[in-house]
Amino acid sequence: MEHFLSHLAAMWRGFQFWRRPQPIEQVEQLADFCFQRAAFIAQTTLYGYLRTRAGLQHFNLFTDPKFTALLRPARSQLILVCLDDLAIYAAAQLGAQAAASPTHMRQLAEYIFTQGCHQLAAEGHDEELPDQALAQARANFTARLALVDWAARHGTAAFEKSPRALIELAPIVDALKAYDSEIVVNSMRFKWQGIRAELTQRLNAQAVLSGGGF
Repeated sequence: MEHFLSHLAAMWRGFQFWRRPQPIEQVEQLADFCFQRAAFIAQTTLYGYLRTRAGLQHFNLFTDPKFTALLRPARSQLILVCLDDLAIYAAAQLGAQAAASPTHMRQLAEYIFTQGCHQLAAEGHDEELPDQALAQARANFTARLALVDWAARHGTAAFEKSPRALIELAPIVDALKAYDSEIVVNSMRFKWQGIRAELTQRLNAQAVLSGGGF
């Protein structure tokens, strides 16, 4: 029950950010934005999928110790994958709006992802994602950065990993996932639209680039 309530509190913090839109003018602000929105997308889509599948039994499911032991690591891993996608998109936005070089975009994306990993650990997720798993996630992200086509990542193509990961990581039997895949994937893609629009509206790319710090 304690873990379930902490999850709800984290989700509420994500909702709160929608009420106080401010310009993003510093790299630290951008990193925090990306982490908070990645957590918001991961938690709302994962819990929403599970609630839909569980129906009226969803409360009992979320408070069952055996199930939450599976859910917590899945949630933390999904946050990292969502952050992976959003960090690349944010860096591509910087390139599109302020003509940042590929080197600057890679550095920014890596900074955002690294800061998100630190914040994930600081919020107590390290029990669900040990140091080895975080190190592997960072290594995978660095390898992905080496292959990024930044022009293509300016749009929806940046969000290729997280919708698939939602299906793969959800603690639901594979037979059901096969029926749900298209709907669940499209649902997450739809939620990313709002995040992309908010980032475009709030990002002062020139200020972030001028400020450096990454």
